[in-house]
Amino acid sequence: MLREKINRKDLQAKQTRVKIVQAAVKLFARQGYHKTTIADLAQAIGLTSGAIFHHFANKEAILNAVVDWVERGIHVYSAIADNADHGSLAMIEEVLGAMCSHFNRGPEATICLATLAAEFARSGHPMESRLKGIYKIFVDSLARKLADNENVKDPGAASIAFIGAAQGIAVQGLLRDGERTIDELAAGFLSLMKSW
Repeated sequence: MLREKINRKDLQAKQTRVKIVQAAVKLFARQGYHKTTIADLAQAIGLTSGAIFHHFANKEAILNAVVDWVERGIHVYSAIADNADHGSLAMIEEVLGAMCSHFNRGPEATICLATLAAEFARSGHPMESRLKGIYKIFVDSLARKLADNENVKDPGAASIAFIGAAQGIAVQGLLRDGERTIDELAAGFLSLMKSW
């Protein structure tokens, strides 16, 4: 009986942490980290600020949990590149397909990393380094595959540019909600690449 209570309590605590992180992902994507307050987070999920601090020591701990959460998407994209036979348009299509799928499940999660990168760029904050490291995972995977494509002269630069383009597609998907789907925007980008 006591063990069941403890397990139930642990499960409830984990679920609350997940709700906090998910709310923070949405708020950070829309408002940025610095403009989001603990009160904003509390209001978004119907908790008190004190309850949030029961689960996270401070706002920076929430930031780290958010970055852990969104980093998983980068690992998915990286695995697609790592498993591709070579750097091709088909590989790029598969990565964009995974991004569209992520976007359709959680649009803010798709752009949260980009929002945080823009916010922390040139800040000197340790998060800047961490974000660069996360991007590097995918840049390196993609660059390794693009290195065998004769049309790509600088695989590292091409990889970084592709990430920027893919994140731009996601940002435009949010901006143009109801006007264009993310899938249409990705298809438009791919058609542009095919024509060249």
